Amino acid sequence: MHDVLALCAEASTTLSPWLGVWETADHRVANQHLATAAAHWEYDLLGDELPWRTMGNADALVSELASWLVRHAPPRLLAQDASDSLLHRIRLIGLTGPARWTDPHWPNHRY
Repeated sequence: MHDVLALCAEASTTLSPWLGVWETADHRVANQHLATAAAHWEYDLLGDELPWRTMGNADALVSELASWLVRHAPPRLLAQDASDSLLHRIRLIGLTGPARWTDPHWPNHRY
């Protein structure tokens, strides 16, 4: 599903309508695809990078995808019994600067 989203976003030069469709598709299969996508995307999004190559405005797409994921994914991921570490990484995507990197759940955090 996440590959289809990237393809649609690139073809239309926008994420909004496709994320809107995914947002309304709140059922088990859509949530499973969201869990897979979140696990695939989180590494790039934590580095403020788009998880696919784009010909468009990567910064705008990263911002939109990250905001949507932080707002809409957590309750759906909980319904899929996602790991605590994935849920923390999704939360971290919503933080910026030192708040992200000094959080005890940051993957490279040193105790």
